[in-house]
Amino acid sequence: MAGVAKLFDGHILDKSNRNVDLNHEKYQGKAIGLYFSAHWCPPCRGFTPILVDFYNKYGSEKNLEIIFISSDNDEESFNEYYQEMPWLTLDFKEREISS
Repeated sequence: MAGVAKLFDGHILDKSNRNVDLNHEKYQGKAIGLYFSAHWCPPCRGFTPILVDFYNKYGSEKNLEIIFISSDNDEESFNEYYQEMPWLTLDFKEREISS
């Protein structure tokens, strides 16, 4: 986890828009999935509900955490799309980190 935590340097947010410390014991030993997606992408929009269903059913059992990394063009689209997701996100303002 330290590698992912170092890469994103404190810019990961939870659903309440609070910073998440990926070095916290809660995240130790978890598999981290990076989900690159965008509101404007039809295949992404089709896949997101499938991934949400998998995460909700098996995320705890599989010790999985997902971080959404947006390729949206604006924050309003990002916010609308992220509402559909139950996991963490890279702060929209910091999405250049993933480039």
